[in-house]
Amino acid sequence: MAEMPTGYVVRSPTARDALAIVDVVQAHDIADFGEPDFTEQDLLDDWGRPRFELARDAWVLSGPTGRTIGYAYVWEAQLDQEFEADAFVMPEYSGRGLGTQLLDLIHDRARELAGGRAMTLGVFVSSANEDKRNLLERRGFRPTRSVVRMRIDLDREGTGSAPPPAGITIRPFEFADEDAVRAVWLDAFAAHGRFSPRRMHEWLQSRFDHPAFDPSLWQVAVDGDAIVAAVLVFDVGQTGYTSTVSIRADARGRGIGPAILRAAFGALRDRGQMRVLVSLDGDAEASAFALYEAAGMRIHERHDFFAKELAE
Repeated sequence: MAEMPTGYVVRSPTARDALAIVDVVQAHDIADFGEPDFTEQDLLDDWGRPRFELARDAWVLSGPTGRTIGYAYVWEAQLDQEFEADAFVMPEYSGRGLGTQLLDLIHDRARELAGGRAMTLGVFVSSANEDKRNLLERRGFRPTRSVVRMRIDLDREGTGSAPPPAGITIRPFEFADEDAVRAVWLDAFAAHGRFSPRRMHEWLQSRFDHPAFDPSLWQVAVDGDAIVAAVLVFDVGQTGYTSTVSIRADARGRGIGPAILRAAFGALRDRGQMRVLVSLDGDAEASAFALYEAAGMRIHERHDFFAKELAE
């Protein structure tokens, strides 16, 4: 519990709060971009991450009528390096200092978790939310990087055709492919500045353990007997998600990326899924954006990561 203005109560969330919390986050999505982009499964995935304790690392805020109007969390996303957090308050309750108080809870918990370690605390905020950006800047946060979300509407764009290059076969993932897909993913992102081998393992394991994991949707590219690329996709409610295309370094530049993406889009469309999203680092190489653009995707949203150093 924490002291809040009269009539407002903040407490630890429970599973029964999930749908109400989703409503709060979706209200922000609608205010910023005109449509919701968060599901109950997204929330449950967040709660199941390693190093996250629901009873201490998240808060739900209710208003004078008992309605859930706010949510916040903090998570040690990069071990010994970075905390990721966020806070949401229903737009109609803005301007009452509630977001500031949720941010105080986040900051205090992050410092407690850091235990004197030199770490950063960061919050993602959409390019459309000026109030939240201004609040973070007043509290000492500064933009450090961006995430760009790209989208394709398959009912308008279709899946097109991008035949694989000579010698490459694209097929659905099989359980016997797991080790090979892990190796391809690690090879593809070994030089990524924000991924350690441990973090990469956790990220990929979360995909294998995802409740919406369907091996018939995932696609792999095979050269001879070796898997050289993989795309991980999920069909979640009204949205399909692409969790990054991974291409082994020695197989790039051959046209494998657009072909495997189109195969994944085709598998989603066969299921009736017409809306597909992917998130990319804003500072990703131009070739990464070109890959998704070649498959018909276009930039849909931009979110900036505002961070600050946690003082000892």
